[in-house]
Amino acid sequence: MNEVPYNLLYSTIALVIGGFLGLSYSYKKYQMPYVEKVMDKYALICSIIGGLLFLVELPYYINYPIACLLIGVPLGMRPGYGNVELYIGVIIALAGHLIKQFVC
Repeated sequence: MNEVPYNLLYSTIALVIGGFLGLSYSYKKYQMPYVEKVMDKYALICSIIGGLLFLVELPYYINYPIACLLIGVPLGMRPGYGNVELYIGVIIALAGHLIKQFVC
């Protein structure tokens, strides 16, 4: 029990950095303060890859900080933007985790 879970700290820092990246990206791309009914391809790709990366086992648990960074991009976007993309990534991660638990 003397191990310090540094991967949780790294994942939290990566999520915050991803949020900042998503916020700066959305302010540069979208000038309107309201929701445009369009899905952002960059945020969707980041969210899907981040959701799938939670399911991959990599050495030193490096997949969790990278996945949190990618999930943080749609999470940190301006209000009204990136919601659907974030939900898709989280659903992929949860569904994959449940399938992985029941199969193995």
